[in-house]
Amino acid sequence: MIANPGPVAIDAAAVDRRIAEVAAEIDHRHPAGVVLLGVLPEAGRFTEALRQRLTGGVTVEAITVTRFGSGEARARLVRTGRAPLAGRAVLVVTTIIDTGLRLRFAAMTLAAEQPASIGICALLDRPDRRIVDLPIDHVGFTVPDCLFAGYGLGGPGLAELAAVHYRDAANAERARRSHLLIA
Repeated sequence: MIANPGPVAIDAAAVDRRIAEVAAEIDHRHPAGVVLLGVLPEAGRFTEALRQRLTGGVTVEAITVTRFGSGEARARLVRTGRAPLAGRAVLVVTTIIDTGLRLRFAAMTLAAEQPASIGICALLDRPDRRIVDLPIDHVGFTVPDCLFAGYGLGGPGLAELAAVHYRDAANAERARRSHLLIA
């Protein structure tokens, strides 16, 4: 059964256009190529869309950051591959940034492998939720503090949507009433 998303926040054509622009920015900044490390579970689709548009050399892996407080003493970073990172440009790719804790932890952990650079790339950035200082190199859209679905977000039946939707009508109404804009 497919869940019922809320209204469209960012249509599929705008998402596609912005991903192409972000890929061009990445190509410009990293003409020798880049390693994309997509944060699972949500960033698979975004990472693949970037990979398809990048013209320089690109290596793709997935990473998982265990949740803080998930029964372990601390978070862990797990990589699906073992591409060497030393001396290479690395971009941690995520669909949405909230507090920034997972991404800061991932960047700090990956720094031990001595890449030439470590950057953050996000399709959606919710700066109102940020609790750590986190430089973000590439952002698709800055969004309000609402819940979203589509493009990897929202779980089965919603994550597959090509557009970004408000998670439900209540989130869309809250954004409308508060004049929360997507930039």
